[in-house]
Amino acid sequence: MDCIYFLQARLQLILKLYDSASQPFRDTKAKIEKGEDPFIDTRNPEDVDEPAFLTEWQEADNSLDVLGHLCLCFIQGSLKAYLEERINDIGRTFGTATSEELKRRLAAKRGNWFEKYRLLFLEDLNIDWQNSPVPIPDVEHLNLTRDDIIHNVDLTTTNVGQTEQHAGRFPNGLFTDDMWAAMGIPGIIKVDAAKLQKAVEIVLQFCQFLESG
Repeated sequence: MDCIYFLQARLQLILKLYDSASQPFRDTKAKIEKGEDPFIDTRNPEDVDEPAFLTEWQEADNSLDVLGHLCLCFIQGSLKAYLEERINDIGRTFGTATSEELKRRLAAKRGNWFEKYRLLFLEDLNIDWQNSPVPIPDVEHLNLTRDDIIHNVDLTTTNVGQTEQHAGRFPNGLFTDDMWAAMGIPGIIKVDAAKLQKAVEIVLQFCQFLESG
């Protein structure tokens, strides 16, 4: 199976999805900020105590956050699916018995799922991820960010923060919000179009390295 082909197709679909799905929310924010129809402020300036259409702006901004979070989870899920299929593909090359043996060895490795795959490639396939052009901490940061998005949810807000462990390793990581950090609130996860593009590059370059290994 051409694993990279299918990975690329998935990643590009995710980027296209974000671009098209985010457009209405980006348009709403831009129109509010510019005072364009239908967001024209007709209030008496003397009675104004907050920006016009603040609720609508916040709803659009929150929607962008949620959409970015979902797309990042799909990108990270694509990485995990690639690693699983790559092992299956290697196993099929040498027969079903080898494929099942690789899965058995994978299950016996120590650590989380990512560490298990790293050890399998290193110890059983002689492929050292440290030789990847993509720093392994970048891939780990992607995984930890996905974990926080799924498991570190606060019911009262769409903002998602890093866990203490995650923040300890990546206090100023790719997926943190510089604006919140500047206000003294570090560790808030932010995923916009540029960060999604970078996440796709990290995953694709890393997996291309595994193809050539």
